Amino acid sequence: MRAKRSKRYRKTMAQYTLPPFSFREPYQVLLDAAFLRACHAFHMPLQKFLENTLHGKCRLFVTRCSLGKIMGDWEREQKKVGNGSKGGEVKGRPEFLPPPTEVPLRYCKHNDEETAVEEVDCLIDLLAGQPKGNEQVKNKHHFVLATAEPTDAEKRKAGRGFVDVKEAARNVPGVPIVYVKRSVMVLEELSRASLRAKGEVERERLREGLVGGAGRKRKRGDEEEKEEGEGGTASKERVVKVKGPNPLSVKKKKPKPQRPKEDDAEDPRRDRAKPNEPQDDNDVPKAKRRRKHKGKKGDELGDSEVGTVNSVAVASLALQEVVA
Repeated sequence: MRAKRSKRYRKTMAQYTLPPFSFREPYQVLLDAAFLRACHAFHMPLQKFLENTLHGKCRLFVTRCSLGKIMGDWEREQKKVGNGSKGGEVKGRPEFLPPPTEVPLRYCKHNDEETAVEEVDCLIDLLAGQPKGNEQVKNKHHFVLATAEPTDAEKRKAGRGFVDVKEAARNVPGVPIVYVKRSVMVLEELSRASLRAKGEVERERLREGLVGGAGRKRKRGDEEEKEEGEGGTASKERVVKVKGPNPLSVKKKKPKPQRPKEDDAEDPRRDRAKPNEPQDDNDVPKAKRRRKHKGKKGDELGDSEVGTVNSVAVASLALQEVVA
């Protein structure tokens, strides 16, 4: 099977697992006589091909009406060939019919009736859930139909009374249809009845508000409103709280310098001697060394100007005394 077709089949079966169909593994597959003949003719193992097509484990079944049709057709063929016994009975079973251990029988109520029922009617009755009266048609047993494309010879043999199983099964919502066509096993898309049933369920959910309310995440504001409503003090208008600034955009505070401890008795650094203090009474503290700063050129110029001003003042005072 090609990857593209396999992916499409997987999506189709995923839709059948959702409501309102709710299919689960293992899938129950009803086989008809045409499907068994086609798989035997093209050498297709039933279990392997069906599980690859449906992407899941399968349980295969054959109804009693289908088994009766298979055995009746095979006996007529053997009698035409002349393989019957003297009494007219044909022994054995056809090669394309698997043993009951692989494909067990599915009970249907039609064998209990006196009148014989066609295979198509039996399959459609099981797929529709065997409704009684005005009961709604529904695939409540989650069956999958496996059939084959009818040949032109079969259509001519049936005449005007020919009924295609696929056409009848498409009218039942929620029925996956698998058929064999030219040695390829095909899974049909959802029929119109199935799409209609799915759309009705989705519309009901929208009306009930399940899609918008239950599936939405709760917010903090909704919880606060609910609490206020329970207390009886719910307000019509929602109060908008003032939010603080973004902590990542605010400048961080600088840590304050630590204050000295009040009790320094326990501080071991207190007993250490300072460099300019005497450790004993006899010791004399050393004098601090002062640095001598050399004057700049600007300072020297300033001092010479001050000296010239003083000499002029003294000379003017002496001249005034002589004149007096």
